[in-house]
Amino acid sequence: MSILTCYKTYERAFFLERPNRFVMTLETGSGDIIQTHVPNPGRMEEFCTDHHPFFIVPVKHGKYAYRVVATTYQNQFVFLDTLKVNDIFAHLLAENCVPQFLEAMQIQREVTVGDSRFDFRFVHEQQNVIVEIKSCTLCHNGLAMFPDAPTLRGQKHLNALDRLAREKQAKTYIIFLILNASAERFMPDIHADLDYAKLFLAAQYVTCQAFKLNVIDPVSIDLASLQSVPIDEATTRTHCHNKGAYLVVLENSQDVMLTIGKLGQIHFPQGWYVYVGSAMNSLDARLKRHQRTRKKRFWHIDYLASTMMKVRKVYPIRSADRIEARLAHAIGAISDEAISHFGASDAHENSHLFYFNTLPFRQRAFIDVVFNAWTFSFAE
Repeated sequence: MSILTCYKTYERAFFLERPNRFVMTLETGSGDIIQTHVPNPGRMEEFCTDHHPFFIVPVKHGKYAYRVVATTYQNQFVFLDTLKVNDIFAHLLAENCVPQFLEAMQIQREVTVGDSRFDFRFVHEQQNVIVEIKSCTLCHNGLAMFPDAPTLRGQKHLNALDRLAREKQAKTYIIFLILNASAERFMPDIHADLDYAKLFLAAQYVTCQAFKLNVIDPVSIDLASLQSVPIDEATTRTHCHNKGAYLVVLENSQDVMLTIGKLGQIHFPQGWYVYVGSAMNSLDARLKRHQRTRKKRFWHIDYLASTMMKVRKVYPIRSADRIEARLAHAIGAISDEAISHFGASDAHENSHLFYFNTLPFRQRAFIDVVFNAWTFSFAE
């Protein structure tokens, strides 16, 4: 049977906050506020906006009574339960849904080779095969990306599998299983983990492939829908560099009047601020500078970032193109106010600092700007 139902029942709840990687606070349809377990350690920032819907299932044992298993995004169900992803792939193998692994034999799961542990080992056409499965849930405007957070484990797997294939110990694969049917292409997430993307491009012997599956309801997967998704290596190579634009989200805990260089005195109301910048050389170093408390005041932002205001989030946007002006325009269009001339003395825009009454990264409009930039889908 091609339909795999992972859970017997589910219910809908709505996002309130995420205290840590493994816990979400949700509001049920009946208005109860509950803590739920999140079996997906990714950042999932595209989903964690005010009142975004999640689907939960009851859990018999454990600290929390419910587990988050799915959500919706851009009119598609997205399966989030990484604990079930290897089970899904095992069913794909058993039902001969993976074209290059038809009639796989001697299937083993969770195998240790050297100092690494991999998801599958089996024999196919008289060859030893080792496969590592990576669950991919990030898919915006048709572009799927992995990882959505730095992954040292993923880097280790890439290196180990490339070495095993080079030494002809086994034929090795990394399979990115995209649990979102809207994916049209795939690339490593250069914004979240530049080192992983560089290793991905440098790997010569491990075979990397991406596949998507149709999630037909929050707990059901259509195994027969498995479809290959092309890997966009050209775009990856073009933008896989330590340069681009960025956003810095600042929290101002109280109204304050500050003197900002030649701009003079400026009143900063309590609330949230988003600074738009660029660094076409050494982007990561620039972001680290903004998070230091001790630094020479050179740019306007130095008077605020980690000195008078707390840096709450930074968003690197790696790009070979200069997109700072478009980014500032997009953020300005959704902000509550612009701080005139701030950070824009050498730019055509009026400002690169914008005020928000409420937390920006809990707003769908702000997250859409970030992900449009990350997926190279800014409107011209």
